[in-house]
Amino acid sequence: MNSTDFTTDLDGKKCVKCEKDAKFTGVDPKKAWYCQECFIQMVRNKFRSALSKKKIYKDADARETLIVYDGSPSGAFLLNQIDDALKQITYKRLMVQPTVLVLVSVTEETEIQQVVERVEGLKKKLLENVKWFIAHVACSMYTDSIDLNDLRCNGTEKIPEYTNLLSSCSVPTYRKELERILREKCLQNISKSLKISKCMVPDDADDLGRLALDQLCLGRGGSLSPLVTVTDKRSDFLLIRPICDLSKREISIYNYLCAIDEQYIQFHIHSNTQDRSSTINTVLSTASKIHNTNGKDGSRCVLCHVEVADCSLCSTCSAIRDSCSDDGLLARFKCNKL
Repeated sequence: MNSTDFTTDLDGKKCVKCEKDAKFTGVDPKKAWYCQECFIQMVRNKFRSALSKKKIYKDADARETLIVYDGSPSGAFLLNQIDDALKQITYKRLMVQPTVLVLVSVTEETEIQQVVERVEGLKKKLLENVKWFIAHVACSMYTDSIDLNDLRCNGTEKIPEYTNLLSSCSVPTYRKELERILREKCLQNISKSLKISKCMVPDDADDLGRLALDQLCLGRGGSLSPLVTVTDKRSDFLLIRPICDLSKREISIYNYLCAIDEQYIQFHIHSNTQDRSSTINTVLSTASKIHNTNGKDGSRCVLCHVEVADCSLCSTCSAIRDSCSDDGLLARFKCNKL
């Protein structure tokens, strides 16, 4: 990979910040161009701004946070930003106490062992003085607190149960949504077991833009805002998306310029499709303004946690339940209202 992979039509372009010759552009709808130094700073500022605008780490608040690394370029970027923010001396240091969670989705025993071995190397390069845990998304199947071991991949014994549940869902669209729901359930289970109420995930603008469109198709148009914005507050759990304003293109350029792709190992394949920036901006801008008028009493769906009016399940999760031949789906989430 080289810089020409990210640049087009450079004739006469000047950096919007310093007037040097421009080399890179991100997802700005006005097509702002930057020199290398200013592009790196622009990306860093988007990350810091997402956290500071929401005042997530006020002095009185708990600073312990679960930092999720899923092996993707966005996950590597997030780890790097946390590492850099903790070492910061030029700018205000980010007041966060991180615990890293390596989230695994591969199911073959040999692949999981490769992940464990590769993570050992990764731990020597950044965030050396914090706790690291490796867990499979099958941890979503636990109904009680998890006794987490920091020397192995946790939750592997639940993989058959997890894969059986997903395969029992007969509708591909619902299966994909169930997989997303179980991923969040996994994060919530692990956060609860570690007694950490904040969880930072590497969801970038492209991922969230596609998620917003998916949720519209699933009939959750009234619940989009908390699903795609910086924070999703629940009763005892806060999901934080600090790179929600950064596209895969911007992250890819940054990772290249800062040699993150060379330093951090991606241990399974992720989609790297990049949507048009105008589409991303439009979808996310609109979605962030959509709020549910139901569920004002705090009622939430027991599966996906979107606001609901009077029942334990939203209509989408009811359809997911009906498409699953595994009748233990809701029992795992302690749901009695059917």
